[in-house]
Amino acid sequence: MRKLTFIVNPAAGPCRHRMRQMLDRLRELCPDGEVLVSETSGQARHWAAERAGHSDRAVIAVGGDGTVHEVGNGLVGGRAMLGVLPVGSGNDFSKMLASPRDPESAVTWFRGAARRYSDVGEVTLTRADGRRERHRFINGLGLGLEAVVANSARNARYLKGFARYLAAALWHLAVYQPPCLRVRGDDDAGCRRQFIVAIGNGCCAGGRFRLTPDARIDDGMLDVCRVDTLSRLRLLRILPTVLGGRHARFREVRMSQVTTIDIDCPDGCMVHADGEVLAGDAVEIRVRVLPGVLPLLG
Repeated sequence: MRKLTFIVNPAAGPCRHRMRQMLDRLRELCPDGEVLVSETSGQARHWAAERAGHSDRAVIAVGGDGTVHEVGNGLVGGRAMLGVLPVGSGNDFSKMLASPRDPESAVTWFRGAARRYSDVGEVTLTRADGRRERHRFINGLGLGLEAVVANSARNARYLKGFARYLAAALWHLAVYQPPCLRVRGDDDAGCRRQFIVAIGNGCCAGGRFRLTPDARIDDGMLDVCRVDTLSRLRLLRILPTVLGGRHARFREVRMSQVTTIDIDCPDGCMVHADGEVLAGDAVEIRVRVLPGVLPLLG
C-alpha cells in the first residue's frame, strides 16, 4: 500500500484553530502515515528530499503555493510523488490538479491516484553585486510588477486569500515604476520598460489571475505573458480580463511559449518564484524548462 507523508505549513489556512483541527483529522484518517509540521524555512524541502527516493510514497504539501514550492523542490528528480492539499491563500498550482480538497476524500484519493509527471522551471539569477544563484519553480516565475505584488500579498497581515493579491495589485498599479527589460532573442533587441513578465508552468498566479491561461504542467514548455508600459487607465481596463485569461487580445500584451528565455535588467528588478521572493536586484535572469522531472498525483 502507498505510504503517505503530510508536510504541513501551520501558518497557512484561515486560522490556527482550523489548522489544528485538520492536523487531528489527518492523523485520525491516516494512522499509518506521517504528519510533519514545519517550523522553519527550508524544513519542508529537507523532509521531502529525505523521502524522494521511495517510489511507494506520496509526499503531500498541506498549505499554499509556498509549501508546494518547498516540497516540490525536495522531490524534483526523485521517485516519490507530490500531492497537494491546498489550504493557503493563492493555491495556484492546485488548480492544475484534480485532487480533492477535503481531507476525507483526499486521503483515499492520494492512496490510489495514478502517477504522472510535471515539468519544472529553473532560473539562474545574477544579482547586482555579481552573485549568481540557481532556483527552481513549480508553478510560476514573475518579474517586475507581478513580483512586487506577490511580495506585498505575502506580507499582508489583515487580508486573506485572493483579496490580498487584488489589493496589492491595485495599490502598486498607482505607484509602481516599471524597470527597463531586455529579452534576448526578441525582435526588438533593445531595452523597453515592461510592467509584467510572467513565466508560467501553471496557468494561474495570485489566486485568480490567469496570466498564462494556456499553460500546461506537462507539455515541456513555459508560457510567457509580457505587458508593456502603458497608462494606468489602460492597465485598469486590462486587469479585469486577466481573471478570465482574456487579456491576450490587447495589443500591449504579448504571449509566447518557450523552453528557454533570457532577460537582462540593467537597473535590477525583483523576481519571485511561486510567490517567494528570490531577489530584489536581479540584473540577469536565465530561465529554462526541465521536462517531466517531478512525479506527482493529480
